[in-house]
Amino acid sequence: MAEAVVSFVVQKLGDLLIEEVTSLYDVQYQVESIERELTRMQCFLKDADAKQKGDMRVNNWVRDIRDVAFDVEDIIDTFVLKLACQRRRSGLMGFTAKFKYCFRDLAARRQLAEDIRSIKRRICEISTGRVTYGIENIGGDNAPYVCEKMRERRRSSPHVDNHDVIGFDEDINMLVLRLVDLRLLRRRVISIVGMGGLGKTTLAKKVYNCTEVKRHFDLCAWVYVSQDYRAREILHEIGRRVLSISKDNLAAMNKDDLEEKLYRVLSKKRYLIVLDDIWKIEVWDDLKAIFPDVMNGSKLLFTTRIKEVAMHADPSSPLHELHFLSAAKSWQLFTKKAFPMLVETGSFACPPELERLGKQIVAKCGGLPLAIVILGGLLSRKEKTTCVWSRVLQSVNWQLTHDPNKLLEILALSYNDLPYYLKPCFLYFGLFPEDLEIPAPKLMLFWIAEGFVQQRGEEAMEDVAEDFLEELIDRSMVQVVERRYDGKIKACRIHDLLRDLAISEAKECKFLEILDGYTCDSMIRARRIAIHTTLDMYLHLRHSNLHLRSLLRFTTSDEYLQSHQWTHFGDCHKLLRVLDLQGAIVSILPKATGELIHLRHLGLKNTGLKRFSFPINNLSKLQTLDIRATKLSRMPKELWKMQSLRRLYFHRIAITGRFPDHVSATNLRTLSTVSIYGNNWVPNFLGKLTNLRKLGIEGYHVSQTEALSNALVKLSSLEILQLKGADPISDPVLRLIFKLPNIYKLHLSGAMDKLPDPGEIQPNLTKLCLEMSQLEHDSFVTMERLPNLKMLRLLSNSFCEKEMVCSSGGFPKLHCLEIRELEKLEEWRIDVGAMPGLRRLIIHDCENLKMIPEGLQYITTLKEVVIEGMADEFEARIQQDCGSDWHKVQHIPSIVIRIVLICEMLGIYFCWKTRSPMLPRPFLQSSRR
Repeated sequence: MAEAVVSFVVQKLGDLLIEEVTSLYDVQYQVESIERELTRMQCFLKDADAKQKGDMRVNNWVRDIRDVAFDVEDIIDTFVLKLACQRRRSGLMGFTAKFKYCFRDLAARRQLAEDIRSIKRRICEISTGRVTYGIENIGGDNAPYVCEKMRERRRSSPHVDNHDVIGFDEDINMLVLRLVDLRLLRRRVISIVGMGGLGKTTLAKKVYNCTEVKRHFDLCAWVYVSQDYRAREILHEIGRRVLSISKDNLAAMNKDDLEEKLYRVLSKKRYLIVLDDIWKIEVWDDLKAIFPDVMNGSKLLFTTRIKEVAMHADPSSPLHELHFLSAAKSWQLFTKKAFPMLVETGSFACPPELERLGKQIVAKCGGLPLAIVILGGLLSRKEKTTCVWSRVLQSVNWQLTHDPNKLLEILALSYNDLPYYLKPCFLYFGLFPEDLEIPAPKLMLFWIAEGFVQQRGEEAMEDVAEDFLEELIDRSMVQVVERRYDGKIKACRIHDLLRDLAISEAKECKFLEILDGYTCDSMIRARRIAIHTTLDMYLHLRHSNLHLRSLLRFTTSDEYLQSHQWTHFGDCHKLLRVLDLQGAIVSILPKATGELIHLRHLGLKNTGLKRFSFPINNLSKLQTLDIRATKLSRMPKELWKMQSLRRLYFHRIAITGRFPDHVSATNLRTLSTVSIYGNNWVPNFLGKLTNLRKLGIEGYHVSQTEALSNALVKLSSLEILQLKGADPISDPVLRLIFKLPNIYKLHLSGAMDKLPDPGEIQPNLTKLCLEMSQLEHDSFVTMERLPNLKMLRLLSNSFCEKEMVCSSGGFPKLHCLEIRELEKLEEWRIDVGAMPGLRRLIIHDCENLKMIPEGLQYITTLKEVVIEGMADEFEARIQQDCGSDWHKVQHIPSIVIRIVLICEMLGIYFCWKTRSPMLPRPFLQSSRR
């Protein structure tokens, strides 16, 4: 983490030298010298970060550098804050006052110079200490190998303990079939990929030892690679396994001779080589030359946590991804371990009085086999009483982090392997509550506001942040909850144990603290705080934290805050970059909030905010402002003076008042959703926002047709457009919208005569949502001829025919189709060859639709069908085995039937969920609907 901190501060120093060059004229050299010193230290930190856990000298040295880097960041931000405040005040002053300002500016630079001198003295002491304490060769070959114990503990062999294997039967069968498939003659690399602790090595052992596999291959060898990969050692290990040569003889051979001999021997065999626990793509680059492809069906089997490693070795070979155990399989594995005396009898029955506690303990493991095995083993050695098991339940997290098998250390290998720029992104997950489905766009905006994401050429910061998130997913550290129709991540989550790891690592380096019912002294030193109790409790503490960069509120309960509770807020949090208060009822923010000039992200959604008590453009570096579901009726005109503003999230807020002749907010990329009513803002103002990528407008009126058309023509970067209104959408506007060159996502609400012809619609359109459109058959034919349409949502009254026909060849690239509240629809037919790539189908509240469409059985790509709010007769027709339409859906892996019974008094609803070919399973969810 220290490498990430230093890298971030070096970047910030560079930015300061560029942006404040005139203000730094007499301290510029000192700033540059600090930048050079930290850059030099950065060279040592990559190895030092990994080795600090095992060497207290290195740990202290890394901590000192990290603390210095943090202090440099605080000094820079404080200096910039002083300059900004003084400049703002001087703009309102006369000549005499401005003369005084010059002295204050000089005082700020003198203070900066003194602070830098103090930092340089500390850096000198740290550099001297590295030599004094004998850690000058941290990255050298003679450095102590502190990870050797972990490497030995994790060193795998091909032998397997059958008692710890549950839920792998299907995986074993699939992998064995792939290994012995005689149709695959060329050498293939098959990779087992997944999070640490999922059982990749255990699965590989089961497959390796399978009789059918042993019989199929002439030569089998198992080689453990590990995170601390050493090419020569691995080459010798392969030589020892394949050639049966002693270590001494191998040591006497040069590398080229050994590689040549291995190649010749393997060329005459059908071989299976297992490379267990691979972390780097270089492993395959270094070793692939010794594995010949003589078209005899030879295979290599990898285990890795990193998808990139697997894909690099054999891009054409599908990955075998391991997933978490189901609740039933988790319980089966747990009882096997907790009651070992019953293994031989084949009975793993848990005493009834312990079953409830046992299942609660297992649930804490989140389906991770290694955690289940550890807790089961722990309870196998304890008394089988409710008192003992209750104590274990209360201390599950402690038990897992202090177990002899070092579970967190195993998981931490993934964290240690992260490149420096991903470490703060991963640690940020520790701020979010347990089991929360995290909206990916919001998470990435937090990263950007914090400065974790740096500009990469002309690429949008959001795209860079998404690459970071995808890399964490590919490294098996983050789970995807849901993807959008275009493959982008909609929501993600993190396993509870990885969250514990993030919190543990983050607290150690003062990265974050969580307020969850009690306070601690470290709260005043933390650089990020997540509030899991109430904002009132935090404000009541009146902590002055001049280090704080993020303050996030995650409380779901309502709380009303008065102005007097905010008295000290602005003065105590001057360096904040991210402030998200979603859900806290705040009628007005304290005036001191306007002094937070470093603020990049201000989240006020669902706060009931009535007005700003300060000019909003005082927040000169603000990038994102979210004021959805507030009581603001109009936007302050100062917004349009903000050059840094990128994203504005409204909810039917009108833009009124006189607009400035010169608009500074030309970098605005998102404006959603704004009311079209106002003082002629559409003709006079909208066309000036030339960098808009996303625009949402409500209240469309036919009188605005010409003005809206003229403005939209100027928005050449527009990609996403939402247009809603009570009036019909006129034909000129409709034709223009469908012709905009970069539009790929449209949501149109309002009546329309018909859609333009396919030739008049630009081909990049991938998502189309229609509502209240009242379209007829001809328009449906137009939609199915759109070449790149991947998602189509036909919402309330968007299609008004009794029959809908999907023609053969229609919707060639459609992935998701949703039809909702189409009251007139009675019949639906799907011809053979229609929607050849459909993956998800949603049918909701189409009360007159009689049956599932004919032809659905021909769409073999379907993965999920969701049925909600449909008539009993409709649902009866798709009942498993006995329904008259069962043959149309029996090939679909997931069929979800939701029956919603809303009880206004209790605020709950029941939902039955069926997944083919399983039987219905009822469950209860809470809701405020």
